[in-house]
Amino acid sequence: MGDDVCHSPFFYIFELLKTLKMNNLIIKRSQLVTAQVTGTPATGRRYNFLEIPNLSRNNIILYGFECYTTSQLTKTPDNLTPISAANIPNVVLTLRDNDKVEFVYQIPCFNLVRSNVGGFITMMKPRIINLTDSYIQLTNVGTIATNEAAVFNFYYQLVGE
Repeated sequence: MGDDVCHSPFFYIFELLKTLKMNNLIIKRSQLVTAQVTGTPATGRRYNFLEIPNLSRNNIILYGFECYTTSQLTKTPDNLTPISAANIPNVVLTLRDNDKVEFVYQIPCFNLVRSNVGGFITMMKPRIINLTDSYIQLTNVGTIATNEAAVFNFYYQLVGE
């Protein structure tokens, strides 16, 4: 047979996924960011991201992100303990832009851990974010302790770069 072989739609989807996995991301810049559980952990409470001077000036355009648990990262550079893999299904993420629009709203963090989604990083249409207005929430406290943190790697570029 020649090049005129007819394949099922699943063949083309599989080939596309293989290509995407191989070319998942070209990193311009990346930074670990954390949202720390402070006080007594509570369901529904908002835990905002910690201030990071070079990311908190609303001068970054986010295009990808992923989440880490203690299975991937035992401690953050700030010596915080990431939320465990057993508890990450109890956490959701909301991202806000400069206009305080929640453009990513309560996405389950379980779906942002690469090992849970075939090694993929969550990609999005590039958008300026307001880091300190963005937050996580707990849907169930489980065994999440005070001072544990939801840890993410943000893939971004600077505005005007």
